[in-house]
Amino acid sequence: MHSGNMIRRSPTRIDLRLDDLRDYEGMRTRLQLQKECEERQQALYPPVWGTKVPQSEIQERIGYMPQQNQATHTRPNI
Repeated sequence: MHSGNMIRRSPTRIDLRLDDLRDYEGMRTRLQLQKECEERQQALYPPVWGTKVPQSEIQERIGYMPQQNQATHTRPNI
């Protein structure tokens, strides 16, 4: 059931600065150049079917950024 006592809040204001736009344009340009470079490289060296694709490449394609394992403590090997 949906209750009518839902608390509502006013929208949060988001300020977009000129620096933000510059950063976005720079990032977009870099990504576009990287994509064009990869497309040219794939045209020169097409993928070989049946080969195993590295897990890092699969993760990059789907946008998965695994966290690096950071040991909180070290345990001596006895």
